[in-house]
Amino acid sequence: MHRMLRDLITGLVPPVLLRPALRLWSRTRGLGWHNFEGSWPTLADVPVTTRASDDDPWAQSIGAGELENLKTGGTASPTSYSAGQLILPLIASQFAGPLTVLDFGGGAGVGLVNILRYARGRDLSRFSYVLVETPAMCRVVRSAIEAHAGTAVEEIPKALPKPLIINAGASLQVVSDYLTILSQLANLAPEFFVVSQTPMSDCPTYARQSFNVPHRTMAHWVFNRAEFIAGMQSVGYQLIFSVDHDLRLTHKNAPGPSVMASMVFSRMSPR
Repeated sequence: MHRMLRDLITGLVPPVLLRPALRLWSRTRGLGWHNFEGSWPTLADVPVTTRASDDDPWAQSIGAGELENLKTGGTASPTSYSAGQLILPLIASQFAGPLTVLDFGGGAGVGLVNILRYARGRDLSRFSYVLVETPAMCRVVRSAIEAHAGTAVEEIPKALPKPLIINAGASLQVVSDYLTILSQLANLAPEFFVVSQTPMSDCPTYARQSFNVPHRTMAHWVFNRAEFIAGMQSVGYQLIFSVDHDLRLTHKNAPGPSVMASMVFSRMSPR
């Protein structure tokens, strides 16, 4: 609901009025559009009511609308809109033959819904979709995923058919050892690696508290942009596209402004 209201306001208010209003909101409330605050060295240091591994609170908050979007193949009205949703289907549409998509932490099959919604007129039977999620989330969405001939698994597979696109949307920031996960995903040798809706800043990587899960406070990373890009380079992937969403905001007790960013990485050529 908060995101729908944000998108409505952002779409209706002219930028000349919206930017000063957001700056004023940031200074007076310190929380911007989302309820974020604080700065801690690691996720484990953040005081929270629950952690991502504790029976997956996102699985408990999956709504009927999200499952309906998945079951109907993305034909239902979207509950929110972001340019980041277009990146995966745009890249997927460039492949003419069979294509595998691994959606890491994709919740209610977000990557699949976006492909189905925005890739109209394409031969969708050629897509092989694999959702990697928590056991709780897999239980909630598995039947809907399988209805589209996809699979929901609890661990990153050791190998997948090529060509392969890896999609990590709003997920890496809640993983404690995200560098290990990046390495495991890179070992699958995807052609493209999409990291979308992810908090980035120019400050050193830190953890902060989030209140945007109903009735819970949780922890997630805010990545140093240059450090994250360097981490992707270390596992063999170079940045080829990047976009920032909305405006840079400084949240309460944060070391500096951050922004939600989406990035596309491609495999680096052997030297």
